[in-house]
Amino acid sequence: MPASLLELKKKIASVKQTGKITEAMRMVSASKLNQTEKHDKGYSIYNDHIRQTLSRLVSSQVVEHLRERNIVIDESNIESLDYTKVFGLGITADLIQQRKSIKSTGYIVITGNRGLVGSYNSSVIKNMMSLFEDSKAENKDVKILAVGSVGAQFFKKNNLNVVYENDNISDVPTFDEALPIVSTAIKMYMNGVFDELYVCYTHHVNSLSSAFRVEKMLPIEDLDIGVKEAEAHKRLEYEIEPDINTVLTTLLPQYARSTIYGAILDAKTAEHASSMTAMQAATDNAKDLVSNLTTKLNRARQAQITTEITEIISGANALE
Repeated sequence: MPASLLELKKKIASVKQTGKITEAMRMVSASKLNQTEKHDKGYSIYNDHIRQTLSRLVSSQVVEHLRERNIVIDESNIESLDYTKVFGLGITADLIQQRKSIKSTGYIVITGNRGLVGSYNSSVIKNMMSLFEDSKAENKDVKILAVGSVGAQFFKKNNLNVVYENDNISDVPTFDEALPIVSTAIKMYMNGVFDELYVCYTHHVNSLSSAFRVEKMLPIEDLDIGVKEAEAHKRLEYEIEPDINTVLTTLLPQYARSTIYGAILDAKTAEHASSMTAMQAATDNAKDLVSNLTTKLNRARQAQITTEITEIISGANALE
């Protein structure tokens, strides 16, 4: 058999084998995607409930504080309120009170630990570099908490200030795995390593699309603090032991931890979706390439057969 035919057969066999591998990887990613989506759904329900409870507890204290001092209870007075006057100095006020001076900003940047996930990692890094340029222009000090080896290696290579890194998050992350990250982030915030904390990651929209997100995690700003929530608190008649401040001291850090964990879970879901899409595209490309190579092989065979027949006929004519 001519060398060209042997090479084509080897290429076809090699591409078919590659296609089998990428299809297997697609199926693995699809399985992990289903698992993280289920975890994400359960987390969202839990997070909504705890946020609602915290909003009502904080609102009841804020409204009561304003009433005791005969201050008009309206949106402007609530927004401008100094929470240290309501809860005193401590973890409760520190986690929800905007600091007067923002000298340093912390960013938890979530990437993957591997490649073969399409543009997942590169998109996060590209957006973060643009964000860092904006912070530099505003003379803000940046501290990076890198979750995922791809991002950590890139930022350190570019001499950015990585104050913490963690690449021990599994493909289906549990809260116990994320706990060292969130605990370290909260401790750094409380110790003044940075004055505000953002989580930057890829949000999972659906299996075919995702969006880069930057969410402020500390101080906690997504609580609904107002008269409506305070009234809801009274209607439900919470039984609180020993008191609201003690409960908030426990619940607020827990809420901050769960919110950061939710971002990690969301990012992993987006990573699996990106990997599944990339592997599907690779499998489709492998099939197309096999089809093209098979066409070339058939043409080469036909050319070889035509040449052989021509030689036979030419030989027969020469003998006549």
